[in-house]
Amino acid sequence: MKPHRICISLFISLLISTLSNAQSNYPKGDFISPVEFPMLLSGTFAELRGNHFHSGIDIRTQGVEGKKILACADGYVSRIRISPFGFGKTVYITHPNGYSTVYAHLSGFNPEIDAWSKAEQYRLEQFDVDLFPQAGLIKVKQGDVIGYSGNSGSSQGPHLHFEIRDSKTERPVNPLLFGLAVKDFTRPTINGLRLYPEGDNSLINGSKTPYNPVIAGWGLSYRLSKSDTIEVSGSVSFGINAHDLLSGSNNKNGINRISVFSGSELFFEWNAESFSFSETRYINSFIDYATYSSSRERFMRTKIEPNNKLGLYRKATSNGILHAREGIIYPVKIEIADGSGNTSAINFVIRGRPGQSESIKPKINGQVFSYKRLNRFVTPHLKISMPGDCLYDSIVFEYSSTASDRTYCAPVHKIHNTETPLHNYYDLSIRVDTAYHKLADKLVMVILNSKDKPSSAGGKYQNGFINARVREFGRFSVMADTIAPVIKPLNIANNKKISAQQSIRVSISDNLSGIKSYRGTLNGKWILMDYDPKNNLLKYNFDELLNQGVNEFLLEVTDDAGNTGRYSALLMN
Repeated sequence: MKPHRICISLFISLLISTLSNAQSNYPKGDFISPVEFPMLLSGTFAELRGNHFHSGIDIRTQGVEGKKILACADGYVSRIRISPFGFGKTVYITHPNGYSTVYAHLSGFNPEIDAWSKAEQYRLEQFDVDLFPQAGLIKVKQGDVIGYSGNSGSSQGPHLHFEIRDSKTERPVNPLLFGLAVKDFTRPTINGLRLYPEGDNSLINGSKTPYNPVIAGWGLSYRLSKSDTIEVSGSVSFGINAHDLLSGSNNKNGINRISVFSGSELFFEWNAESFSFSETRYINSFIDYATYSSSRERFMRTKIEPNNKLGLYRKATSNGILHAREGIIYPVKIEIADGSGNTSAINFVIRGRPGQSESIKPKINGQVFSYKRLNRFVTPHLKISMPGDCLYDSIVFEYSSTASDRTYCAPVHKIHNTETPLHNYYDLSIRVDTAYHKLADKLVMVILNSKDKPSSAGGKYQNGFINARVREFGRFSVMADTIAPVIKPLNIANNKKISAQQSIRVSISDNLSGIKSYRGTLNGKWILMDYDPKNNLLKYNFDELLNQGVNEFLLEVTDDAGNTGRYSALLMN
């Protein structure tokens, strides 16, 4: 064999080996499915969610609660999290192979886990707990039932949220890389393409606005419906709107990889194999947030903003921006892939055109907020202190205020715009009208949506101002919350006989500041009441604390403004 052929053969072998190893670093035979029936997914790893990437896969549970959930491998229960929000009722199992598995939104646990966690809840007199059993205290074998499928926490329907994490780093990894059997032979779908002019003098087809070509085709043969050539003066970045369908499912799921080629060169690549929870909010910079905030469409962008530290980028030449030189033709291919390796692609051509002879850099009117340093903005009625790491890029800050009616205790302050995302919290202080200082302990900062509906942003009163830490721009004001939470008994009443029922069910709600805490007692002793905020429901399943004869039930619910509602009843057993 000739020397150059030997070199080529060695290179190809090395490339194949490298690609193979990239997909074989994870044990393929260690984990079994956490369910007893074929896995159908309603959510995939790293798909785009509100302010975060999805950290696992969502497994359908046939639309019902109570399906057996199995330990995927031998190990021990290292954490039990019970919360009315987020993952709801969750079991974490640590395995000897260096990975941990997470089973979330459960309706309940197996008897051993249930007894241990309930004992801790009663000891702490708290429903919302984060528990860490001693290593090896609760051992499990592969295939053991650890709990039952549910809809607890922030779930929007019965399913199992399942994760595999690196035990040392807590980084979630795509579970499909561990050999779990999920049927997927369907290529991703490209819904839209967008090109963005980058720089003050850049044009796309003679325009300064983003360009949205009409696309046609499917699979590997997506194309532009009209001309395949796009004229660019200066620099351009790309955005792609896409989703994936799995075999046997109609759910629109996320994609796992974006690759952009300029000619034969890999220009940009984003690969969601694994990520850190500390970087998941960078999703707001990864997508075209302005478009998302107005239409809920998500265009995934190649441009990397200066303060975007997301670690999912594998390559980004010139931070994902293509600089088109005059007279040069750039064949562009954007390829997307799902977690099973199915791919689709769109091809088009960029032709570099002469740039503009004169600069059209816009005049800056207003204060520049830098992503690098502390920014302050002060008026007699408002104070802002914003660390530089709040922003993904520098902005020209916008502000205005309008007088308010008696609904509010301060003017309505419009702070920049809702099309600009923020990564971290900043300090916001709003001066309260003098007439409302007497209600200091009942005052709440609120943010108004597009329909003027207020929601609480919290805050504390100090020296005539309400001070809060917030993580969004928008319209803010202050309101007084003097109304206690409302308690409505659903299946009990005073002097009611309850011997034929198994539980107490009560509805609780609050008008503004939100539920802060609740405490239920039976005959003076604290009782464990599950809280489901989605349905405003508190539930106590009868246990040994229920006496024969007369039982005195008392419930106290307090909101964030310190208002407390009370309900009591004598129950006959």
